[in-house]
Amino acid sequence: MLLGKEISGFGFALACDFLKELGYVNFGKPDVHIKDIFFTLGLCPKSDDYQVLKAIVRVAKNANVTPYNADKLFWLIGSGYFYNDKHIGKNGRIGNNRKKFISYVEKRQKHLL
Repeated sequence: MLLGKEISGFGFALACDFLKELGYVNFGKPDVHIKDIFFTLGLCPKSDDYQVLKAIVRVAKNANVTPYNADKLFWLIGSGYFYNDKHIGKNGRIGNNRKKFISYVEKRQKHLL
């Protein structure tokens, strides 16, 4: 949060991404894909960057993975950009699957209730 306040143009999400990509695995980036998925599915009470970061950490802990890994999984689902796989789509792009994923999870949640 301090970096986001002190460096112009370097907001909270970008600061989280910077640390995450430097190798700090206890960070995720609260980007548009993750914010939408987490808020819509009720994993986070608000789509506020800080609240979403806390939700990423909580989900990761419950899944016994690092926040980096949880972030990457939801980002891949949301963005559809499998950049390290040249065999999938054009340049690794399979398209945004965020809405399909949210719909699938919502149906599963109703089935479990």
